[in-house]
Amino acid sequence: MGIFTGIRRVAHAFRVGGGTNSFEAAGQGRRLRGFNPSRNHVNVAIRAAGPTLVARGRWLYENDGYAGNAVDEWASQAVGDGIKPRPRFKGKKAAKAALLSLFLKWTDEADAEGNTDYFGIQEKVAREAYLAGECFVRLRNRRPSDMWTVPFQLQILPTEMLDVGFSASLPGGNFIVAGIEFNAIGARVAFHFWRYHPTDERPPNSANARDRVRVPASEVFHVFDGRQGGQIRGVPRIARALVKIFGLEIYDDAEIDRKKNAALFTAFLIGRGENPISVNEDEDEDETPIAGMEPGAIIDLGDDKDIKFSAPAEVGGSYEAFQYRTILKICAGLGVPYSYVTGDMTKGNFANVRTDIIRFRRRVSQWQNNTLIFQLCRPVWVAFVERAVMAGLIELPGYDEDPTEYWACDHLPPRQEWIDPAKDIAAEKEAIKGGLKSRTQSIAERGYDREDMDDEIEEERAEAAGRKTPLVFDTDGTAPPAAPSAQPPPANDDPADNEDDPPEDIPNAA
Repeated sequence: MGIFTGIRRVAHAFRVGGGTNSFEAAGQGRRLRGFNPSRNHVNVAIRAAGPTLVARGRWLYENDGYAGNAVDEWASQAVGDGIKPRPRFKGKKAAKAALLSLFLKWTDEADAEGNTDYFGIQEKVAREAYLAGECFVRLRNRRPSDMWTVPFQLQILPTEMLDVGFSASLPGGNFIVAGIEFNAIGARVAFHFWRYHPTDERPPNSANARDRVRVPASEVFHVFDGRQGGQIRGVPRIARALVKIFGLEIYDDAEIDRKKNAALFTAFLIGRGENPISVNEDEDEDETPIAGMEPGAIIDLGDDKDIKFSAPAEVGGSYEAFQYRTILKICAGLGVPYSYVTGDMTKGNFANVRTDIIRFRRRVSQWQNNTLIFQLCRPVWVAFVERAVMAGLIELPGYDEDPTEYWACDHLPPRQEWIDPAKDIAAEKEAIKGGLKSRTQSIAERGYDREDMDDEIEEERAEAAGRKTPLVFDTDGTAPPAAPSAQPPPANDDPADNEDDPPEDIPNAA
């Protein structure tokens, strides 16, 4: 009877699925009965849940070690000591050197708040874009008298400064969605920021504290990773693992409290009779306070006492395994390796840890080039070149005819440390010798400029050659000259004596 019942159920399932739905994953059976995600577009979802996600993510960053370390590790890997420009235009060596020198001087004045330099702004943007899903950088033009170098600065605006719930239709066909103004063809025209942060302290007696300020899109760099078509605001990366992180935080707190409360009790006195551990016979029982809960406490439970030592239950061997598997899932959601998030290097050997690091670096490199460099570094370089020329701080030959020649620029991320230096450098040298890559590419991947390095090496060699005593190193490719011998060895005219004979004080083995 049971076999026929099972066959009927299977046949019924095929009949039901075959008529309307050929995909089990889209069914509404027992296993998927409660799985009914929203069909809203990502922009609608961000409008409804964005502020809550950001607030919870910021709380975890400041209060949870795993979440905070993952965010800081991502910013460290993505920016390091700064993503530096390398102009592409060939020739015009003097112009390139002057332009880079002026840029490095400007970096010290780049921050509108005066707290860091341009590379510090990159770090803040990377951290904010990971934690809150997006970051806005406003270009603030200055008067030439306000600065020593190119007169413009950068101001970081967090996601809360652009009201995700602000939408409106404007005359002329423009419209506002999530605080961003678009024209009739869907191009970004402006951003409508709050004048002051909506949850921060505002200047006293400020009548326009809740006003919005319209800023042209040409003066705003919006850094966010839009993972879906048509997405206009960012989603915190921490959202994937937020529930697990908070659940683990609560579980750890409960376990710590359980251990702490269990450790408060050492023994219990039970039964009737005289207190066997009393040390003061004249003490008035009625005035003796009940022992407080403190480490090593012995609780007096009345007369005719007996003593029973506390034996709290242990959590068992499943605690660490549960923690490990949960943290692994958290790390997968955060996109940061387990060893980076936890600092625990004992869970893998060199080979698989190296594989995980390489995979993580590839993901960071993808985000650097597709998001941070494209949305921040490249437009900042163009703005710098334009304003440097307009302010008369530099002369670039042919700029009026073709400024794009000077706008073209590579941006070099920080050099990643070798994981296995001997093998990695040997493989790099073989690739260059085999024509699989150039020295320029190899040096650029390490965060340096090949032309600058060649100039530096040439300068070092010229300076070393001009010294009274030449400096010779193994890396020069030539061996140091042999020191002259004080007395030449005696000539030996007998060819037979040129063989390697044993010393005279050692008898011949034959």
